[in-house]
Amino acid sequence: MMRGLALLALAATAMPGVAMAQTAAPARAPVVAEPDAARLALARQLLDQMMPPATRQSMIQAMLTPMQANMRQGLEQSPGFQQALTKNPKARAIFDRFLDKQQARTNATLTEALPGMVDAMARAYARRFDAGQLGDLQRFFATPTGQAYMKASFTIMADPDIAAWQRKLMGEAMTHMQDDIATMAKDIDATQQDKK
Repeated sequence: MMRGLALLALAATAMPGVAMAQTAAPARAPVVAEPDAARLALARQLLDQMMPPATRQSMIQAMLTPMQANMRQGLEQSPGFQQALTKNPKARAIFDRFLDKQQARTNATLTEALPGMVDAMARAYARRFDAGQLGDLQRFFATPTGQAYMKASFTIMADPDIAAWQRKLMGEAMTHMQDDIATMAKDIDATQQDKK
């Protein structure tokens, strides 16, 4: 039972948005200089060009959907998961509902957080690129090659090679995690024995 719950918890952390949300904040945030106002204005224009406000959500979704599918397939192909399904065929429906719920939450979180992400990106660009470089980037993204790059960059996660790599990585991570969860469950059980 403990192992099953731990595996479900692991599945939650395998979803991109959940993993991002659980990243621990540093104990003390470093002091960061405020970006130059003129550069920040140019960076915001650049981001509007790279990710037009009217299509931002669909661009992010085009990147997120194949990533989530790849991770899901990687989880499903792990030996421990396959073994659990063999022992309990009803677990498939429970797992599917769980992952669907996590994906919906991830999507809702990203939709809500998108304006903040774009603002943070603009500030990051303004700190890293001077006005001339920001102008060069704007000119590049106005070219046919720049436009093609932007269109393709958000769908790159759907590429078969990247998908295969993600599934393999997830399968390997699950194998190690299952061993670690089993060890943790034994350690927890041992503490219960100590209390008796």
